[in-house]
Amino acid sequence: MEKNAKDFYHKMNARRSVRMFSPDPVPQKLIELAVQAASTAPSGAHKQPWTFVATNDPDIKQAIRAAAEQEEEKNYLG
Repeated sequence: MEKNAKDFYHKMNARRSVRMFSPDPVPQKLIELAVQAASTAPSGAHKQPWTFVATNDPDIKQAIRAAAEQEEEKNYLG
């Protein structure tokens, strides 16, 4: 168990925030695997209150971003 904890620590310590993204398209299978992994995250009271959206449409991406920014503003600014 200690080895697993150390391995996990090293993986978490090696992660970095990303500020610039590749313009290359992400393969659909990779997106599906990322969503599958994200859906295993724990949640309070096992409610899983999240929704995942994957789109290639720039207009939809912009609408999602605008909505997310509005929610963030509500949460941080009141």
